[in-house]
Amino acid sequence: MKRIFFVLATLLIITSGYAQVNEKSERQFYKQGDWEFGFSSNIGSSSTQTKGTSISYYSYDNTQYYYTYDYTGNGIYLNLGVSTGFYIFNGLSIEPEFTINSYIEGFSVSILGNLCYTLYLPQKKIFPYVKLGYGLSNGIPSNYDSNPGDQFESLDLKLIDAGAGLKLMYFPSMAFKMEINYRSLKGSNGYSYSDQSGSYSDTSEITTSIFSVSLGISILL
Repeated sequence: MKRIFFVLATLLIITSGYAQVNEKSERQFYKQGDWEFGFSSNIGSSSTQTKGTSISYYSYDNTQYYYTYDYTGNGIYLNLGVSTGFYIFNGLSIEPEFTINSYIEGFSVSILGNLCYTLYLPQKKIFPYVKLGYGLSNGIPSNYDSNPGDQFESLDLKLIDAGAGLKLMYFPSMAFKMEINYRSLKGSNGYSYSDQSGSYSDTSEITTSIFSVSLGISILL
């Protein structure tokens, strides 16, 4: 009887210990069904290349002038963003994001849809993550555009967003975020007019690369 009791007690202790280990190793944060709200600020550099063609026609002497250009401009990039994430699986979330972007030439806005995966390290307060997204922006002003105002009339630039960083948990539902981010924007511009004296048209292709460092906070619900 004592032997049976000893065996049962031993099994109970082993099972209890195993259960505690399992409980500690289970994912506690960024689980399926969780919501995450993020606020961030980026600082970095942007490089914008504008390639275009201008055609001028003068009716009084029936002449036409054809001109091509290729300019590259570099500048400082600043960004303020807000995002909402929903975890469709453990660690995997979809994150709509809205950003206000600042350049030397002016401002623009971007709307993105990101897919983010947050890695869980048991009993650690550091959570590495990666993200990849796609979105639209209403343009980056350029001193070389024939009609820069046209860029603000619609979301006409396609945007690819990629990043990798760390979430440092300092409260049970709040984390400090650090991220290295890359964005690529591509789009085109067109402008034309005509009157009795002639006509003018300009078309351009815009490609922008942005490298930045992001700091922010993440609130987990």
